[in-house]
Amino acid sequence: MKRTPMLLFLITLSVCIAAGCGGGSEKHIHVQEKTELNTDSYRQASDTPEDSENPDSGSDSDSVPSSDNRSSDSGSGASDSGGNSGFLRREALARRLQISETSQFLKEYPQNSFPLSCKAEIELPDADQVSVCKVGQKPFDQEWIDRVTHVFFGGLPVYDYTSYQQPTKEWAREKLRRLRTFQAQGITDPYGHIASCRAGGSKNPEAVYNLEKDIEHWEQIYNEAPDTVQKVKVSPGFNPPASGSDAADDVFARSDFSGIVEMDGDVFQYFFKKSGPSHMEIQILRESGADPDETWFGYDWLPYASVSESDHAPSSEIKERIEKFTPSQAIEIADRYLEELGLSDFSAKYTEKSISYCMPEDLQAERIFIDGGYKIVYTRDINGFPITYELSPGCSIPSGQSPVNTWANESVEFYINQDGLQKASIRNLYEIEEVVADNIELLTFPEIMELFGQLMPICYSENVDSLTVDRITLGYARIYDPGMDSTTALLVPVWDFFGTTVIIADGEPRTLDDPAESLLTINAADGTVINRRYGY
Repeated sequence: MKRTPMLLFLITLSVCIAAGCGGGSEKHIHVQEKTELNTDSYRQASDTPEDSENPDSGSDSDSVPSSDNRSSDSGSGASDSGGNSGFLRREALARRLQISETSQFLKEYPQNSFPLSCKAEIELPDADQVSVCKVGQKPFDQEWIDRVTHVFFGGLPVYDYTSYQQPTKEWAREKLRRLRTFQAQGITDPYGHIASCRAGGSKNPEAVYNLEKDIEHWEQIYNEAPDTVQKVKVSPGFNPPASGSDAADDVFARSDFSGIVEMDGDVFQYFFKKSGPSHMEIQILRESGADPDETWFGYDWLPYASVSESDHAPSSEIKERIEKFTPSQAIEIADRYLEELGLSDFSAKYTEKSISYCMPEDLQAERIFIDGGYKIVYTRDINGFPITYELSPGCSIPSGQSPVNTWANESVEFYINQDGLQKASIRNLYEIEEVVADNIELLTFPEIMELFGQLMPICYSENVDSLTVDRITLGYARIYDPGMDSTTALLVPVWDFFGTTVIIADGEPRTLDDPAESLLTINAADGTVINRRYGY
């Protein structure tokens, strides 16, 4: 059946929805209050897939693409029979969507205002049927907090963060020694605060920092500082709302907890909060292992590729440690945490070489690299159909819209090396509430690519020199309706297009090629564009 008139209508509709998707000017978005999610676009498929008699559908995905090799490979733990049935499901889905057997799409779009080409691998899930699911927010209650605490720390004591990190006399004495050395050497701006403000055009840059006042400040800290680290045991949890207030009804309400755990000879930060668009944020971070009296701050992890060519490159020892440790070893360690947390419907989708660093207070312009390992990103799988990993938090607010009814995307990340867990981040977990449409009808792949060819030049019309797509994926994306209570949303099938964009900035070409940033997201059922930044 010809659907060209419908596709042309969808193109027009999508252009309106996608305003600003390429970083251009945004149009005002009018949000109308509603009481129910719109599921009219999701119709039951009129025919049953040819191979549906062999569904063998499970909640776990077998594929683990990495930043070095983005194609899907069977996981080492998958059985031959499971891998074969997954292959059959993918084949059935490919036939249903009219995708060639090569799983590659090659096409140039010469009619556009800039060179646009697809030399892309097509990634299909191990599923021949696609549902639409209603999701809510997983309760961030004491039961979940206790489980997370036990999984990561067992029965070890948790100490109050503020008391534990309070400067001791030894720490304050060393700080004063450094400041007085600067004073004796005539260095009045040791941290570059004044120079930074002067470079920014400040009329009174000297007002931002005064060495003598800093010395007086640390003298007072020294007089009040304890001799040793203060270890005050606490029970992880949220404090009840203040008297007379109802945090649950306050969109700006914030609840958080910060603790310290001593484990494996190191110090771990344990932090969680719920605030605004983030109803759940949990972070476990191993510090540098140095004595807590050291003046480190800003300890965290970065993609290895972003720092390996810097002036202060990681040492050869760090590079060797990364090379001796494999992504599969890191995934095996992280998988155990997911299993103990009860998140068995998640699987690793993306790995990336990463490096940890800290920044001494006296050397603010330089990072000191500590160690290396792998970042592992997990997403949920529903009957073999995965949520696609994409960088956008999904809770940005269009200009002109009130900052309410936003909800950030689900996110699970681990950083692992030879020494085990280095960092874990769990955000905004969903709770699958119901299947609202089962085995829905999808647009064919040729129809999707027709939409793609029409939409890309519109979304990327400003400052683009060329654009190449090298990966096309079919998976779930979560969308919500900003006209409703944003604690309810849908998981819908979408096509994502990943690749490389060359833009002209200040007259010079600049390449943007983040492998986890989607260039365009199209609803696989109705062809509308989904703005990943906004979440709808």
